[in-house]
Formats: sequence, structure tokens, C-alpha cells
Amino acid sequence: MRVARVTVSALLAFVLFQTGCSKKQANRNAEVASSNSATQQGAQAQPDGDARTLFDRGVDAYRHDRDQEAVEDFQRAVQLDPDFAEGYYRLGLALHVTGQKDESDKAFADAVKAYEKLTRQEPKNSDAYYFLGLCYERLDKFEDAARALKESVRNTSEGDEGRDDKYYELALVQYKLAQYDDAVGALNKALEINPDNYPAADLLEKAKAGAQRVDEIRKHQEQLLKQKNANANTNGNANGNAGANANVNANAGANKNSATSPL
Repeated sequence: MRVARVTVSALLAFVLFQTGCSKKQANRNAEVASSNSATQQGAQAQPDGDARTLFDRGVDAYRHDRDQEAVEDFQRAVQLDPDFAEGYYRLGLALHVTGQKDESDKAFADAVKAYEKLTRQEPKNSDAYYFLGLCYERLDKFEDAARALKESVRNTSEGDEGRDDKYYELALVQYKLAQYDDAVGALNKALEINPDNYPAADLLEKAKAGAQRVDEIRKHQEQLLKQKNANANTNGNANGNAGANANVNANAGANKNSATSPL
């Protein structure tokens, strides 16, 4: 083990390391799922040896911040196996952190096609729906992401490792869609499964605050509507009274004219 030295250079190195890690923080849940071999096999049929070897090599390169090397390995893996759904997904992640946004979006779109195909073949495959949801989320298609992630949690089993992450990802998408009450429900479920899911606990507070804001806005709008209706009724009564008074005055004038007219 290296002896830690509190120096300016060491602190700078630590900050740079944290910056690099933060680029991939959004993929934490997917990394947890992928690191489990049972989860990988559940997510899709395994590709042939060469594609699998390249994929594993790309995962190792990505985790050790050799991102361009990871891009090349993932690209070769999906070339060898065009239906390799997670290969496209990992390629999208690696392209994203290397700043290749358009190429990254294309890789995620290819991953969506592969995962959609897989879910049609295996409609109960929770992990396939999970990664499909992550791909849609990367493409900012949050409604589609929510649909896929709902299928993921619906088909997950009690013993599924990372089940709390699936609820968390669903809640994150619902939060982005301003579906705060639904997000609160999913986050409570995630924390019920794993009380130490700190991202879920943090997001729960934000979702509760969002739900409260929506409730306050709704109550304010209801109050405005009541006031508008009350004002309309008041104006209607005033107009009715004015009309009635005008009729009375008109009738009185007519009676007066009739009484004073010569025979």
C-alpha cells in the first residue's frame, strides 16, 4: 500500500481523479449490474468468444479511464456481433466521456434497437428492460425510459441483486418528468429494499419537495378559479340589477309620459 502524503500535488491528483470519476457517476447503477455475471447473462444472450473477449477488455479499459481504448474494443465487439445490445450501450458511454456526442447518441440508438428486439423475444427479461430504460434516458426520451423501467421493476424478482437500483432509476426518470408522487413511491420502495441507497435517499427529499410545490401550485390555482367564479357571479348579479333598474326607470318614464300627454 502506498503511503499517503498530504501535499499540493497529491491533492491535485486526487481532485483530477474525482473529476474523472464524476464523468461516469451517472452510470453507477449500470456498472453495478454489469459487474455481476448473472445479471449480464440475464440481460442478453452471450455473444461469441471474440466479441465477448473484446467487450470484457473494453469494460476493463473504461473502468481504468482508458476511454479511447474502450471505444475501440466496444466498436470491434459490435462489429463482430451486431445484436450485442450491451456492447452498443457501453460504446455509447465510452464515446460520451470522450466528447463524441453524435457518435454516442447513435450507439445508444443502436442499443435501443437491440434491446427492443431482445425484450420482444424475452418479454419477462427485467435486466433487458432496465438497460433499455437507461439507453432511452441517455437519449433524453424520458417517457420511453419510464415505460421500460416500469417493465423492469414489474418483472424483477425478490432475489434480484440491484433491485433497488432499478427502482431508483425509475424514480430518477419520473423526477425529470415532474411526476413527483410516482417518484416518491419508487424511492420508498428502493429504500425499503436497501436502506443504504444514499442516492435514493437524497433524491427522495427532492421529490418530496417537488410534490409539495406542485400541491401548493394546485391549491393556488383552485383558489384563483374560485375567486374568478365568485367575481363572475358578482358581476352577473350587478348587471342583472342594473338591467332591472333600467327597466323600472323606463317603465316609470313611460307611465309619466302617458299621464301628461293631452287628450
